[in-house]
Amino acid sequence: MSSRPEKYADTIDKRKFIRLSSVRQHEYLAFLARKTLESGDFKGFFKRYDEMQSWVELDKYAPPDYLTEKEAVHEHLMFHSGFSSNPGIHKNNVNALTNTEAISWKSKFDVTIVLDQVRSPYNTGSVLRLIDNFGFKRLVHNAEWLRLDHPQLCRAARGAQNWIPVEHIPDLPEWLDRLDITVIGIENSDDAILMSDWRPETPCVLIIGNEVYGIAKRLRDKCKYMVKIPMHGFKQSMNLHHALAIAGYKITSKA
Repeated sequence: MSSRPEKYADTIDKRKFIRLSSVRQHEYLAFLARKTLESGDFKGFFKRYDEMQSWVELDKYAPPDYLTEKEAVHEHLMFHSGFSSNPGIHKNNVNALTNTEAISWKSKFDVTIVLDQVRSPYNTGSVLRLIDNFGFKRLVHNAEWLRLDHPQLCRAARGAQNWIPVEHIPDLPEWLDRLDITVIGIENSDDAILMSDWRPETPCVLIIGNEVYGIAKRLRDKCKYMVKIPMHGFKQSMNLHHALAIAGYKITSKA
């Protein structure tokens, strides 16, 4: 019974709970918070939470006094789930839309986001969430290792991975050659135009490059032009999902 925290978090007894690893104990507390958010029994949560914490020596979360009971339970969920790699802890609570069995995505802007050799699951998840935020069409990538169920990706995407169309295309240069729409790169290069001077056109493909070296040369050669974001500090690079957020606002604010 103790191997099913999502089912038995509110009923597991002391003897079984103390025999679990600390990671599993955190999972039980996280699922207890998740079930509470679904049921709305916040008073019962705090009583049960304190009881389970009294059985073991485990990190305990103390939310700020100004949070509502619902907000505090949510923060308990996020705190304890941080000790686990189990993506199921977040299912059906981080974003209410994940409760929907089937969501038909209807984009508002014909913009395809292309990721070139982006390895970070968190960055990819953040990009998926931005595609949803801005109402873009889809995500295309060439990373054969990409897993849409990766815990970090799921945490950043907050459910968007369930409905945003995602396509794996290994040979991006060949695929771009077959397109009959404008291809644009977001790159801080000398020949790029400033974001302030950019007049977005849709439909279009927007390429975002690798976290280290940017967009590969063969893909840069396929771009009609590059767009850069002015930077005024010591760092001359920006996290790719921050760059997409700026570009996305530029595209959608002109609609």
